[in-house]
Amino acid sequence: MDFKKLESACKASGITEVEIHQIKESGTSVSTFNKEVDANEAFFKNEMFIRGVYNNHITSIYVERDTDDEIDAIVKALVANASVTESKDPYYIYEGDSEYPEIASRENDYDKYNQGDFISICNKIEDFLREKSELITNTSAAIEVGKKEVSIVNSNNLNVSRKNEYGYLSLSIVVAKDGKSLNNYYGKYIDKFSDIDYNDIEEKLVNRTIASLGASSIESGSYPVVFEAPMAASLISCFMSMFYADNVTKKLSLLCDKVDTKVFGDNITFIDDPFCKESFNQLSFDDEGVSTSQTKLVDCGVLKSYLNSLSTAKMLNSKPTGNGFKNNAGKVCVGPTNLCLTSGEKSFNEMIATIEEGVLITKLMGQHAGVNPVSGSFNLQSSGFLIKNGKIDRPLTLIIVSGNIMDLLNNVVEISSDFDVYGRVGTGSIFVKNLAISGK
Repeated sequence: MDFKKLESACKASGITEVEIHQIKESGTSVSTFNKEVDANEAFFKNEMFIRGVYNNHITSIYVERDTDDEIDAIVKALVANASVTESKDPYYIYEGDSEYPEIASRENDYDKYNQGDFISICNKIEDFLREKSELITNTSAAIEVGKKEVSIVNSNNLNVSRKNEYGYLSLSIVVAKDGKSLNNYYGKYIDKFSDIDYNDIEEKLVNRTIASLGASSIESGSYPVVFEAPMAASLISCFMSMFYADNVTKKLSLLCDKVDTKVFGDNITFIDDPFCKESFNQLSFDDEGVSTSQTKLVDCGVLKSYLNSLSTAKMLNSKPTGNGFKNNAGKVCVGPTNLCLTSGEKSFNEMIATIEEGVLITKLMGQHAGVNPVSGSFNLQSSGFLIKNGKIDRPLTLIIVSGNIMDLLNNVVEISSDFDVYGRVGTGSIFVKNLAISGK
């Protein structure tokens, strides 16, 4: 769509400012189940969120057709939508920043493979899994690779774009013994499919699942608890909205009015890092066109900042942090780029070695029903392993871990060095001094 033509048509109809936020995404996905092709698909998406200002009201429309012959219909829809706009929140058609950071491209080998090649890789991995144990009864593998381009252009001279590529490998197995079965999942972003880490797959998927067979509960009590890194990230993600400035303005954040106040333990430092090298979500600007930068949210336990969009920064008399992102309806909400918890120097095994008796959590369930992000409480069905004399002992199931995120982050003994990014959260494994475990 020719933006100049759209801008001219908008101005002729009384729309004083206009913006196109466009997302183009394409890729391919394949999956196999017990070495049979389960899916083999290509996908393409082209979305445009168009906003304008009419009679001092922000108005918007969502379209998928990127053609000039849609311009008249778009302008009419923008004018009509303005008459039903009731929001009194401040709005912005942003003029842009003087500089934007450069994001280094991740080196990958995606173009070396076609869909047939990816199916072959899935079959190879399934063979590998089945060779590792006769207890494995079902296997599945899936690969998705894609390219995503986001661009924003508006009548206030903003014209920015970013591109990124991703590849994702997901695997699952079912193991069975003595009439009982157990399933488990492995997922990882991949730069090079020629360098798939089969040792990591064996350790985290095969060995871990087989070791979990025959799990039982434990006596209820207070235990030292280690959240394995993926579960630590899962738990943090349930409460990361406490850093969102829009929740602060609504008094729905645990951290309201606590800037420059000690809120967590000395060893807790949170940074929102749009350039995190372990993440595939590296951004030079947010969905409002604001330049991104590292934002230190918590420094050695002291709250330093919230995450802001343009409108929340205005409400809080603060600065935008490049954290305004559109939801599926096109509304700008505050969100993280990569919310990273700074790790310590000990390895996971070194950290475990310091625990005489404790619980390692490797699976959490019911994060939506068992979490209250306003009060900070959590009560989650879990499974994992007993830690005894510094080593992982027998498997555990039918346990519930309970606590409050504020208390937890004030009682962290160690954060191990096994840092990685899971979704929008980056962390290592977290060792908490004690938490309530409900068992038998």
